[in-house]
Amino acid sequence: MRILILSPWCDDIDLETCKGTPENAYLFRELLKRGHEVIFLCQGKEEEVPANIKEKIKYFVLKPFPNLRPSKLNYLTFPVFHFFYERYLAKRVRALLEDSKIDIIYNIAGYGHPAILKLCRKYQIPYAVKTMGTIHFEKYVKTFWGKFLYFKEHLVFKHLAGHYFLVDDGTRSFEVAKKYKIPEKRITILPNARPTNTPTDGSAPRFAIGYFTRLDKLKGADLFVKVAKKVIKSNPKIKFLVAGDGPMKTKIFELMQKYPKNVKYSGFLTHLETQKLYSQIDLLISTNRYSSMTLNVIEALSYGIPVVAFDTQDTSKLIKDGVNGFLIKPFYTERFAEKVLSIFENTALFSKLKEKALETAKSIPTWEERMKLEVNKLEELTHEIH
Repeated sequence: MRILILSPWCDDIDLETCKGTPENAYLFRELLKRGHEVIFLCQGKEEEVPANIKEKIKYFVLKPFPNLRPSKLNYLTFPVFHFFYERYLAKRVRALLEDSKIDIIYNIAGYGHPAILKLCRKYQIPYAVKTMGTIHFEKYVKTFWGKFLYFKEHLVFKHLAGHYFLVDDGTRSFEVAKKYKIPEKRITILPNARPTNTPTDGSAPRFAIGYFTRLDKLKGADLFVKVAKKVIKSNPKIKFLVAGDGPMKTKIFELMQKYPKNVKYSGFLTHLETQKLYSQIDLLISTNRYSSMTLNVIEALSYGIPVVAFDTQDTSKLIKDGVNGFLIKPFYTERFAEKVLSIFENTALFSKLKEKALETAKSIPTWEERMKLEVNKLEELTHEIH
């Protein structure tokens, strides 16, 4: 199979170097393991393409989609920029289709979707698109502003693709697809997956808490700071390990300055470097303002680490209150801190939560299982043209 993959990222296709979610790295590994030929169009810079992958694929680096600061300006400019970027992207894809035989096009994140879909129909090539988390789109999908704020996602669902891969991260993209009347036979749900690993050692608390995420308002970095301050004041023995990057990084620096013995910031780590941190913590906290069915939560559970999070969107499908962690009413930081402290005050509770965390993880597919589902379907789709 010769697959053309379109992606807004260049740097996340190799497990050794990727930062953030490793799903594209696992996807490339599975495709190459099966002997498929990968042609890759990504947005970014030449140096972002991992060196040890360059010889294994054919790649082309495109100029990135324009993003403005402050980020709220993008809500206003995105439809205009997308109109022009769609044509730029389509021109590059058309040149490849005229030069090479492509068995399937896989559009990750859906940039330029209408134009790419039109090309696939013209050249009779199977086409699939993968949507990432749609955050609050499910709530606002029927409103004018919802379609405006989620313009790219609106286009992806409005113009019917051959197939949809929907990442189940708790933001209910399947519900969005249903509201656009996407036929179920054209949908594959991709579960967030867990690493293949062994649980952390020991049942006695180390008095260490992990916070591994993007440091922005959506992820609740400001809420984390409030929780951390309350916890440290009540129990100075507790330490926080923080990893990630984002516009609210300065708030973490301020927290470190105030509590230098209690807060350690490791910066933006690779996926594999982050995995090593789980052996150093007892508890993971997630302060997301949307679903916490995120990779860091799944990873923590797979290591036998309980999680405390706000009860947002579909978080309760993964975290069971009082069983493998605690769910807190959004966004009560005082109650959040109390529950965190209670875990370190009760050894029996801590042991029970760890045991149940591991039980929960067993029901979550590994990355290897997830990739078999995704690549098997891509192989199957090469024989379908819509």
